[in-house]
Amino acid sequence: SCARPHPARAVSSGCRLVVTCNAQAAAPISIGQGTPVRPTSVLVVGATGTLGRQVVRRALDEGYDVRCLVRPRPAPADFLRDWGATVVNADLSKPETIPATLVGVHTVIDCATGRPEEPIRTVDWEGKVALIQCAKAMGIQKYVFYSIHNCDKHPEVPLMEIKYCTERFIQDTGLDYTIIRLCGFMQGLIGQYAVPILEEKSVWGTDAPTRIAYMDTQ
Repeated sequence: SCARPHPARAVSSGCRLVVTCNAQAAAPISIGQGTPVRPTSVLVVGATGTLGRQVVRRALDEGYDVRCLVRPRPAPADFLRDWGATVVNADLSKPETIPATLVGVHTVIDCATGRPEEPIRTVDWEGKVALIQCAKAMGIQKYVFYSIHNCDKHPEVPLMEIKYCTERFIQDTGLDYTIIRLCGFMQGLIGQYAVPILEEKSVWGTDAPTRIAYMDTQ
């Protein structure tokens, strides 16, 4: 069972705890002495995504000092800099790149998810475990995690099970956390359903009749 998340329904979903954070310090605020931490300093993970970019824009509008963790790629993150955010490069699949992005950060807002072409557990489980462990080790004051509505009720859907595993992992760390369970995004309907159906690929779903209020992230 995922009730104790890291060993978790491991065979079926891949929710195995196989990575660890390289941050060795457990300082109450940051890894180094003298690094000031303001309550308005936030790190948005997954900042170029459908949800993440909206979180960044709203946080900047509200006066927060926003740092965006993005994979080291040219061009796609330029709009974040144009908005006034600070962009830092890291890759959740490479835990050694994570600690430096957290120095001086008060709150982590985790909007990240893997790309369709990646194995589902690479970012959504192994990468998240590494990020959460680093946040704990480096004294992050608040961790906000975006999950999925009813993820605890559908272990047969891999992403939903991994989201539930991640929720439980966060809860067991002792971090001060907020978990927000979202329904689907209207912006994702074409890519998640229409395109796979046209290409005769599998689409994950359940047999249960469920009313879902799709959200417009714009």
